[in-house]
Amino acid sequence: MIVRQEYDNKNIYIRRLCLAAGLLLVALLQNTVGLLPSAFGIRAMPLIPAAVCVAMFERELPGMFYGVFAGLLWDGTSASGGNFHAVLLTIVAFTCGVLITHVMRNNFLTAILLSAGALFLYESCCFVRDIVIGGHLDAAYKILTFYIPSGLYSLLFLPVLYFPIRALEKRFADR
Repeated sequence: MIVRQEYDNKNIYIRRLCLAAGLLLVALLQNTVGLLPSAFGIRAMPLIPAAVCVAMFERELPGMFYGVFAGLLWDGTSASGGNFHAVLLTIVAFTCGVLITHVMRNNFLTAILLSAGALFLYESCCFVRDIVIGGHLDAAYKILTFYIPSGLYSLLFLPVLYFPIRALEKRFADR
């Protein structure tokens, strides 16, 4: 019995280490200029779908900590400061974990819906931050020319993120 419990714990540690390394890799891809193609100033934000996918499989509390980790990785290279991304991704990851645990099924369609909702929330928060708090009058222009196209571009990374995370979860599932 003790040997079985140690084996289960080993699987949990390996799985969580792989997920953290995956988020670190996604953060490097997102935050390093030139690694992901960009057109007309549109950048991908794959950390948002990555945090959603991890939270869908890890559920509420562990997913929330992965959201904090992903947000801190993003804030480490962001000029805005204030831990904006860490707070936002924490809320998103926790909410996704709760929804998957109590309301929704964990499948690719749900991942699309939750990622699109998270990207919409991110864009809305950036709009409020730029218009209301920042006083920038060009925020509506930025929404139409940067945030919405970037959100759609970020959704293209969802299959590349969801299916490997699902395979990792199945490989190291608690038995």
